[in-house]
Amino acid sequence: MSGRTMGGAPAPDPDENRRQVLYWRLLARLFDPEEQASLESASLAVVEDVGLPSALLDPQASVDSVVQRHPELAAEFDGLMTPEPDEDGARDRAAEVRRAALASKVLLNVFASGSGTVTAEQLARWQSDAGWLERALGCRPGELRGGGNRAG
Repeated sequence: MSGRTMGGAPAPDPDENRRQVLYWRLLARLFDPEEQASLESASLAVVEDVGLPSALLDPQASVDSVVQRHPELAAEFDGLMTPEPDEDGARDRAAEVRRAALASKVLLNVFASGSGTVTAEQLARWQSDAGWLERALGCRPGELRGGGNRAG
């Protein structure tokens, strides 16, 4: 909540509300692959409002394909979940909304990848998305899976 008030009660922070919409969508999609229309439309509005491509919400789009179409996002994925603290101690709530959208994409692609038979193409896509998750966590691709620190 922000420090502003409306009639004595704290006014809702629009960036906090946007971030919460994205996290509710993330939770809903992790536990049920069916789209929740209201969360999807609200998430689309948030993503477009912060200047991100709607492809971030497409569960079929790999992070690689999103980054190929929008190369400026590659740097935003690096260290995404390990942000540097602001020098003045204030939180950049608008940046948190962008991070929530990007983090939701990589988390859903890795942890809500479906079940059943997996093709070689799907496995390769998942491995690539797992590499993006490692980058988002501040690691080198392969490091979390035990491949980054192995000697010869």
